[in-house]
Parts: sequence; structure tokens; C-alpha cells
Amino acid sequence: MSSRRALQGVLALLAVFVLVTGLLEIVVGPSLLPGAPRVSTTVDSNYRFFAGIWCALGVVLLAVARRPAEHATAFRAAFGAVFLGGVARGVSYLDVGAPHPLHTAFIGVELLLPPMMLLWYARVHRTAPAGTLRGEGERL
Repeated sequence: MSSRRALQGVLALLAVFVLVTGLLEIVVGPSLLPGAPRVSTTVDSNYRFFAGIWCALGVVLLAVARRPAEHATAFRAAFGAVFLGGVARGVSYLDVGAPHPLHTAFIGVELLLPPMMLLWYARVHRTAPAGTLRGEGERL
């Protein structure tokens, strides 16, 4: 299997994971969280709103997975958003304390996976920092 195909496969798996978890979080709400916490209606509303954003990110990843070379900006933005989410979880960890161990592990995933995916993408598609295909002058 080529590195390009492997990247597409990983993107497709991530997209499905994000879509499924996003839809579950929209339908079930915060009771899906470990320990099934009871939350205020405001927190429930906010949680489901961000679950919708998470689900939309899955749609973006699905589109990117089909033709990654054509969606460099969307690829970078999606993984940048995940990285920023990991930073936000880290701020929460420092501000209010450690969450459930699963969510603590998510901090590591969200801070490590995006740079790894961006490096893999750059290697596979040989992108220049400005988002052009080297040697072809074609914008991505």
C-alpha cells in the first residue's frame, strides 16, 4: 500500500470516528461522558453545540480523505482545530484539575496527532509551506 493510500485510509477512519462520536454526542448529550454527569441545561446546550461542530469536522475530514492533495488548507485547518482543542483541554486541566483519565489521554492525542498528520501530509504530498506543490507551481 502506498503512503498516499495509507494516509487516505487513516483520514477516512478518523472521519468516521469523528462523525459517529459527534452524532452520538448530539443525540445522547453529556450523559455519554464517563460517569454520566448531570449538567445544567446551559452546559447540555453548549455540549451538543460543540458536538455539532465536531460532527462537521468529520464531514470535512471525509472530504479531505477523498482527495487530500486538493484540500491542503482544509487538512491543515482541521488538524489545527484539533490541536487547539487539545490546548483548550490542557488549559482546563491546569485551571480546574484533571478530568476523567480517558479525557486526560485525549489531551496527548490532540497535541501529538495533528503535528504527526501534518508532517505525514507534507511528506506524502511534498508541500511547500505556502501550500504549493513543489516543482509544479500549482496551488493546493
